Amino acid sequence: MTKRHLKRYPAPRFWHIKVKESKFTIRPSPGPHPLNFCIPLGIILRDILKYALTLSEVKKILSQRKVMVDGKIRTDYKFPVGLMDVIHIIPSGEYFRVLPHPVKVLALSRIPPEEASYKLVRIIGKRTVKGGHIQLNFHDGRCHVIKLEDPFNHNISYKIYDAMKITLPDAKIVEYIPLDKDVLVSIVGGSNIGKYGKVLEPPKTRNPKQLVKVALNGTEKDIILKYVFPIGKDHPLIKINGEVV
Repeated sequence: MTKRHLKRYPAPRFWHIKVKESKFTIRPSPGPHPLNFCIPLGIILRDILKYALTLSEVKKILSQRKVMVDGKIRTDYKFPVGLMDVIHIIPSGEYFRVLPHPVKVLALSRIPPEEASYKLVRIIGKRTVKGGHIQLNFHDGRCHVIKLEDPFNHNISYKIYDAMKITLPDAKIVEYIPLDKDVLVSIVGGSNIGKYGKVLEPPKTRNPKQLVKVALNGTEKDIILKYVFPIGKDHPLIKINGEVV
């Protein structure tokens, strides 16, 4: 049975809620991101952006259909918002992208409207489906089936932990970012979370515990593969120096 409540003390610290203010907090609904790496939409509106003082006010804002996540209206205050998601506050015209942060773990970074029309997703699964076509599973719960004219003769080499740039909200693939040498990456976990660098040596295998040699702030670091998220080839495809909320 799925738990319906979450006490404040064991809640993720990066939610930045007051532990002793009350006993319970918002438990994210099952969705595209895991509980330990997401922020409920209600906490974003009340505790981070300060658009509401109480949960009742949060529910009222959402019921008026004033908030979008990845280009879709969201009315569930428990909806889990996670890595690379784009939030649009319609009345104020504000846009935010959820990015890794060295202190906050996950933080909202202000972005211009033109950047809110797309996001980056990382491939976490790949399999062959009916008809010999290829299905890619992404880190945000989406899946995309690549239909091949000749399933038995193709040169598609998409790999686990590569990334894609997709449009919002229709999720059309517009660019492929392989985890190759000199590719720019964001570190999304571990002690170097929130830092950005360039791949010096790509992984030899796609084992999640494989080490990737990355240049971070002028030094070489060995980062576990599952913490390395490609964000661009020659330049970052997302704004990485925006105002953090």
